[in-house]
Amino acid sequence: MRRLLTLFLLAASIGCASSGAANRTQEAQASSGHGYALLYEILGEERQVAQLLLIKVERDSLETVIQAIAEICGKAYERLGTLAKADPGLDLVDAGLPTEEVRTRQAIAATRRDQLLAASGRELELQLLLSQNEALTYMAHLADTLSRSESDPTRLEFVRELWKDMTRLQENVLALLRRP
Repeated sequence: MRRLLTLFLLAASIGCASSGAANRTQEAQASSGHGYALLYEILGEERQVAQLLLIKVERDSLETVIQAIAEICGKAYERLGTLAKADPGLDLVDAGLPTEEVRTRQAIAATRRDQLLAASGRELELQLLLSQNEALTYMAHLADTLSRSESDPTRLEFVRELWKDMTRLQENVLALLRRP
């Protein structure tokens, strides 16, 4: 009887452990999917940053950095879209954010847009570079976080390369911020 009870408890604990592992795997996939949706959203926004330079003409070094950000983010946006088409389980729409977070992000984006449109000269450069520094920091860290739990080799290569690109671009932005 004791052996039977021990075997039953052992089987139950193994079942619970595997169920817990399955739940953790599902949670990791969901959070990873949310991370990719966040990344896709910000890449989509940043690929359009160079359009501001069509309205505002500033120094060449600023234009070079902003064009590079737009180009790299545009390519990454397309690449991530392609990766999602290859894996229907990768949802790039649902970022899993609460309504309040979405509204807060929208309010910040509207404030930044208004600040950039109202600014010119050195103030425009400063505001634009500061906003790009924030976006690049976020994307680099998000790519790094995604790489730590990514099991798909293609996506792992993508987020690692994206981390390198975002880090390099951020260094370029910081260099411009340091220049008089």
